[in-house]
Amino acid sequence: MIYAAYFDESDDNDRAYGVGGFIGNQFDCVHLDWAWKEHILDKYDLKYFKASELEHGVGEFRRFRDDPNNTDARFSSRERALFTEIKTRTVDLFLDAEFLVGFVAVVVLPDYHRLVEEFRIAGFVLPQPYWFAAQVVYMEAGYVMNYLNEGEPKSQQAYVSPVYDSQEEYQRSATRIFEEYREKNPLWSKWLLAPRYESDQDYIVLQVADNLVYEMRKLVIKDAFNEVRAERIAMTRLKQRIEKVYKLNYDALKSIMNRPANVVKIQPEISNPPPLRRRRTGPRRKTGS
Repeated sequence: MIYAAYFDESDDNDRAYGVGGFIGNQFDCVHLDWAWKEHILDKYDLKYFKASELEHGVGEFRRFRDDPNNTDARFSSRERALFTEIKTRTVDLFLDAEFLVGFVAVVVLPDYHRLVEEFRIAGFVLPQPYWFAAQVVYMEAGYVMNYLNEGEPKSQQAYVSPVYDSQEEYQRSATRIFEEYREKNPLWSKWLLAPRYESDQDYIVLQVADNLVYEMRKLVIKDAFNEVRAERIAMTRLKQRIEKVYKLNYDALKSIMNRPANVVKIQPEISNPPPLRRRRTGPRRKTGS
C-alpha cells in the first residue's frame, strides 16, 4: 500500500526557514484535494492558493483589495473579514481530514548564521537551512511509517511517496539529501520512496502543505523572537492537531552537526499523538457460528 506525503517550504529570508507538510492515505489525500478545489479555489475563483499572498493581500488576492493598485494599504474591515474567512476555511479543511499527520521543521535563521560563522572559523562549511529542515522532515516521515507498519504482515505494510512543491533551487540537491538521510536512518528510511517535485497547481494538496508550513513557521517566529502580539487563531487551532513541530535553534542545529548520524535525538517544540491509523482493505475473516 502506498501513502502520500506532500511538503513545501516557507521562508522570510530573515528570521526563519521551514519545511513541512503531511502524510495520509492516498484516498484521504484525494478527498482533501477535491474539498480544497471546491471550497477554496472554486468558491473564491482562485487559480491557486498561497498563504503568504493571502497574508498580504497580493497575488491571487490582490483583486479582493479595495484598491488593487495599492496593496501596501492597511486592510479595511471588509478586506480583513474576507481574508479571515478564507483562512478559516483552509484550516477547517485540514482539521476535518482527521487521518492526516502534519509535521514541520523550522530553522531559526539568526541561530543558523551564528553557527555558520563558528564552523567557518573552524574550517568547515555548514549545509544550507533546507538540508537541516528536510533531514528532520524525512526522519519524522520515516517514524510515522514505521509506527504504521509495526506488527503488520509484510503484505499489509505501507510505503510513502514524498511530493514537494516544485523548487528549482533545491531539486538538484534533493536526491543527495535523501540519500544522506537513508544512510543515517536505514531502519525508518526503508519505508520512504525517493521524493519528486510537482507543480502545486497539478497537485492541489501541495497548497495545503504551503498553508501548514507557513503557519507553523509563524508560530516558531513568535516563540523564538518573543513577539508579544496575540497568537494567530489559525496557529492555535493547527498546533492542537499537528503531530510535531521542530524548532531548529542554535542548540538543535549544533546537536545535529555533532551527531549527524542520530538526528532522532532532536526534541519537538510541539508534539501531539499521531491521528493516522492503517485502514484494512482486505476481506474480513469469517467467524464461526
